[in-house]
Amino acid sequence: MRQGHTLPELAIALTIVGIVTSITVPAIAGVLDRLALERAASRITTALAVARSRAVLRAGRARLSITPDSLRIEELDDGWVTVARWPGPASDGVTLSASNPVVTFDPIGLAWGLSNTTIQLSRKSYSATITTSRLGRVRRS
Repeated sequence: MRQGHTLPELAIALTIVGIVTSITVPAIAGVLDRLALERAASRITTALAVARSRAVLRAGRARLSITPDSLRIEELDDGWVTVARWPGPASDGVTLSASNPVVTFDPIGLAWGLSNTTIQLSRKSYSATITTSRLGRVRRS
């Protein structure tokens, strides 16, 4: 009657586990990069929608300040007052480039300013672009 495994059997099993791990780890890393980018993009589009909704619902101005470290929603009430905050893209290891780091919405939901805002996010070989039009519409590509 045999109890346990022999040393060669254990060595073969560990070798197989090592080979499978070396094949799957790079693929998993790519998936993790893509998920981090998706999470950061989702946070920004949500923050834009919340800022626009607050401006319309409160019939006042609201703005979203976009920095690598934080996404901050502020309302105009005798000066700008912070009402909500989320972690920025840097918390997910995502780099950020924004044509306008502050997007302000007026009481009817239109973006205040001269042009559309384009936000570029990237992590390793993955990238996403978020564009906010003057009408307050958010488009992601």
